[in-house]
Amino acid sequence: MTTEELYAKFESLSSQQISDFVDAYAERIIDDMDMKCLMQFVYDTITENLSIQSPNDVLEEVFCVYDEETVAELIESVVK
Repeated sequence: MTTEELYAKFESLSSQQISDFVDAYAERIIDDMDMKCLMQFVYDTITENLSIQSPNDVLEEVFCVYDEETVAELIESVVK
């Protein structure tokens, strides 16, 4: 198929088919990554997502994942 034919075929997909396409693409990308690349991607995603949040939202996010002791350790690690 030519590129133009692929674009035309893609444009004819339903919303569900596009969602399935995105899922298949994501799975393919992940399958092709080694552990180091996967870890870097996760790190980049987390830091990028938190960088656009307010400081209070960042703290709330961390509290959703970790307990007070861990939050205190993280704060102390950057204060020193």
